[in-house]
Amino acid sequence: MSLSSIVIRIISSLLMCRLFNCRWTALAPSTGLDMTVGSASASSARVGSRTSMGSGRGVAATPPSSGGGLSVWDAAVSEARRRRADPLNAEGEKAPREATLLVVGTRGAGKTTLLQRFLDREEPPRTTLALEYTYGRKSGKTLVKDVGHLWELGGGLLFTSLLATPITSRSLSQLTVVLMLDLSRPETIWADLEKLLATLQEEIQKVVAETPGLMEQLEEAAAKRRVPDHQDQDKMTPFPVPLVIVGGKYDLFQEMEPEGKKVICRALRFAAHTHGASLQFFSARDPGLIKKAKELLSHFAFGTVESKSVAQDYNKPLIIPAGSDNLGAISGTMDDNHAMTLDAWRHTFTARFPQEHEEKSSVLPEDPGRDSNYREPDVDNLRAQKNEDLERVRREVGRSSARWADLDLS
Repeated sequence: MSLSSIVIRIISSLLMCRLFNCRWTALAPSTGLDMTVGSASASSARVGSRTSMGSGRGVAATPPSSGGGLSVWDAAVSEARRRRADPLNAEGEKAPREATLLVVGTRGAGKTTLLQRFLDREEPPRTTLALEYTYGRKSGKTLVKDVGHLWELGGGLLFTSLLATPITSRSLSQLTVVLMLDLSRPETIWADLEKLLATLQEEIQKVVAETPGLMEQLEEAAAKRRVPDHQDQDKMTPFPVPLVIVGGKYDLFQEMEPEGKKVICRALRFAAHTHGASLQFFSARDPGLIKKAKELLSHFAFGTVESKSVAQDYNKPLIIPAGSDNLGAISGTMDDNHAMTLDAWRHTFTARFPQEHEEKSSVLPEDPGRDSNYREPDVDNLRAQKNEDLERVRREVGRSSARWADLDLS
């Protein structure tokens, strides 16, 4: 927090003390003198301030004119410097907590809708163009607001080259990946899951290789996320950063036949469990699932308490926090689970639900310039003018071609 911000807040406190005829004591860091600022000693002080209200602009304050005794301004500056120099100060002068959520997944799975529900936005969702950024802020126990940076990668597997933008050495230590799959389209689930996880891991490894000490930091954080003495410890390979797998469009998924739902649920549970990920189903038409999704994202974005709810019945929406599952429960038997491998589940899943080829799932989106959700009056007017110019040139070329065609050159 900047010095000027601290000074302004202290001045506000001092003026409130004057208003209610109370006394406020601060220790001057330079002289060690005990300064008492109250209704009497501050009677001659004047405070003038100039505030800039704009994006990225701070607050500038003009000190009061000199007068007899110590002014409110001098007291506020001294106290602000003392607070900044005191590492044990616990009055809320801490930097805001920042975290980054990267949402990727199948095109049309509901990623934009999920983020809008999390941010309590009611506008209709629109198609995400490549990579989009927004943020959310949440007040904690202090006046400082925590910040959640939210990135959404659109187009499914089409724009994965843009992952280098949100995945950086600065963001990795506070990054959570939210991988969203379309439960209503089983033919895309396994292919998108494997390809996106591999692409994300590759991008993370690039950043780690270029940043000394980052690998140790991520491994230490991963070790803290592990459940101590878990029975499947040797079968789990945690993802480098916290991972959340979300199954979207549960309202359509629940209409599927039971055996198909069971295969999908067990396969996703295995993938999430072995990667140390949380697994949760979501539908924008179910208030209960919206509430659970908001709680989950709030935990990773703002550090709120994680819900302990667990639901493993495939006839109901799955809600499985990381580390709360086990291979015996996934297989339905507590016998030998060594045959349960990623390759075995890939074969089981793809045999029942053949996966689409990449060419089918990577179709370029329609021209966004014709989408009413992306209206920009200045740009749209200029484009309309250029289109008219182009059409006029085409007509002129057409008339010239017709005249040349009428000439007899024989």
